[in-house]
Amino acid sequence: MIAAAIEYIVHGRGTGKTVGPLAYKSVNKYVRTMPRGTHVILGATYTQVLTRTLKELIRGWQMHGYVYDHHFIVGKRPTDKWKKMWKWKGPYAPPEDYKNYICWWNGAISQIVSQANPGSSNGMSIDSIIGDELKLINREKFQTELLPANRGIIPAFANNPYHHGMTFTTDMPVGTAGRWILDMRDKMDNEKINEVWKMLAVRYDITNDIKKETDKKILKELNNDLFLVDDELNELRKGLLYYHEASTLANIDALGLDYIKEQLRTSTQFQFDTQILNIRPLKMEDGFYPDFDEEVHGYFAENEDYFTNLEYDPFSTVLDCRKDKDLNTNAPLHIGMDYNRRIHCISVGQETANEVRSLKGIHCLYPEKLKDVVEKFCVYYKAHKRKLVYYWYDHTAVGDQHGTRICDDVIAILRKHGWVVIQMYIGHQPGHEERYRMWGDLLTFNGKYKQAYKINRENCNKLILSKCQAQAEQRKDGFGKDKKSEHDRNFPAEESTHYTDAEDTWVFGILESKMSFSTGSGSGGSIILG
Repeated sequence: MIAAAIEYIVHGRGTGKTVGPLAYKSVNKYVRTMPRGTHVILGATYTQVLTRTLKELIRGWQMHGYVYDHHFIVGKRPTDKWKKMWKWKGPYAPPEDYKNYICWWNGAISQIVSQANPGSSNGMSIDSIIGDELKLINREKFQTELLPANRGIIPAFANNPYHHGMTFTTDMPVGTAGRWILDMRDKMDNEKINEVWKMLAVRYDITNDIKKETDKKILKELNNDLFLVDDELNELRKGLLYYHEASTLANIDALGLDYIKEQLRTSTQFQFDTQILNIRPLKMEDGFYPDFDEEVHGYFAENEDYFTNLEYDPFSTVLDCRKDKDLNTNAPLHIGMDYNRRIHCISVGQETANEVRSLKGIHCLYPEKLKDVVEKFCVYYKAHKRKLVYYWYDHTAVGDQHGTRICDDVIAILRKHGWVVIQMYIGHQPGHEERYRMWGDLLTFNGKYKQAYKINRENCNKLILSKCQAQAEQRKDGFGKDKKSEHDRNFPAEESTHYTDAEDTWVFGILESKMSFSTGSGSGGSIILG
């Protein structure tokens, strides 16, 4: 009802952020009111947009009556038949290549822009922007690269309150990234928003009077009044910023009480508070990785050429390591694992002269087994040129499983897929305090290690959550990593400390084991990280 030109939406799980308000605003307020305009769908990565956001947007657009491959087409140049059907004039600023564009029936286009690819918005003149999962967006890059492009000067849109509008959705930021979004609440003009509410109340009364009135002269006066009210609302909405939060309970009529009860049973208190009740999280005072900062240590890195050549279906896109710009294809990989009935996970990394880089997290949940996660690794990295992997493991991988050692099962599957496996057995699992000090030195880059630590935010999103939620606990012999999340059946296994243990293994091996290994061909220094 506020329908502000600029909107920040922070809603809980199950509120339909993308399929609901984002889809509605993007097509009915931006695309429909600005025919032939240029609009942007912003994502931290192409992976995010193509595998998560776009299919939900399309579902939302179709709920509003816009048919896929009829009212809009995705990722291809319009055919002559389609142009003729809609008498299509095309956008005011037509692109050379329609690969990353959505073409609309009214001549408007929506370009998919990835922050991971610098320069993807260069030279653009934009009429509106939408974005999902805003907590992943780098604020500084957004303000310096994309925001200046939201400057389209088209006379036909001069009086449109939604020209240069922006709408963003996200769930509650729980890690170290995205907290800036919450500050948008303080940037609202509350007086102006109250004026909108007052005018909406007046409009409601007028429309009710119109429904009841039969006198033509009075009807004409009422319609004139309605026109003036709408004109005033348009003026109020120009450049108006509206920030709003909502918990999952706001959508209880659609979700049902049983859904809320199930979430209460299967979520931790922290998850229920942040993901369902949408409560702002307090800073974790006793974190095991207190120096980790997602925006300082994290990055996005995607190979734009891969997506340019990809024949993608918005409903079923499967990606592999060829999309990863941070991967040195001529260098070996390093892996560490954690073995548990609820989850088997692999942390994948590479070492360069300057960085210890966490590239990818891969996991399988029960009832899938150890072999399934190793197979997933082999499928994802099938295109990797250097089929050499350093498998770092400790005493937890030497135990028997079905008559063979766990590490032997892992090695057998890797070799079956053509990998040369170098076994890097580090002995007994390093102590918690030892790992805590290692991470403190590495994350603060205090000079003890020659390399800095970096992590791929798209590929390691669950590992990052695991890091941010890992707590330290006091013990008789010092302190250690709190492992309660591993034993809590209601805590998602992929967000528990299992993932951090997998990463700890290979990072400790590289930095502290004093075991020799080859970095491989190339230092990886030429790789561009977003």
